[in-house]
Amino acid sequence: MAEVPGWYLEFAGAVTAALPPDIDEEAAQAWVDDPAGLRETLAGALGGSAAAAGPARLRNDKADEGWTLVRDDPEMPVVAGANIRGGEFPEGSEDLIGEPMVELILGINGLLGQRQAEYLMEHPNGIPEELERYALVFPGTVWQSPDQNHQVPCLVNRGGSWEIIFGILEGGFDSRDLLAQASSE
Repeated sequence: MAEVPGWYLEFAGAVTAALPPDIDEEAAQAWVDDPAGLRETLAGALGGSAAAAGPARLRNDKADEGWTLVRDDPEMPVVAGANIRGGEFPEGSEDLIGEPMVELILGINGLLGQRQAEYLMEHPNGIPEELERYALVFPGTVWQSPDQNHQVPCLVNRGGSWEIIFGILEGGFDSRDLLAQASSE
């Protein structure tokens, strides 16, 4: 076996020392269970080769059903259940429908998307109970379905269990929809 260079050991130690001290066991185990995702995230943060190869495929890849991926940002923050919260949509969006709603959402950067929704589906116990009566909308990923509607992933709780559905963006949002956000708390 090849000897690991000293600079690499020092770097690995620095990375380990920089990990958040409040990371919980569930979040840590999620990374242990998803080494490819961990490699991809680290490579993306460090400008490594895994990032150059492109993001990992979405688990629920709607392209398999003839949909077109309009927007997806694989660089968005990792959510760890406890830091997910529901936020308000931009002011004035409550009256928007159709193409103006699509344009508004596509014009906003930094929104959580399908990757974060899929992570939360795998870790539903981390979603705060007070969000169960809402649809959490993840418009950082936008698909166009074969019928030309723009659709975004949403998490809804039905009968005590979470599921991903895709909501039609042109239909706008209502009072039961919350914008999924990662809190810094």
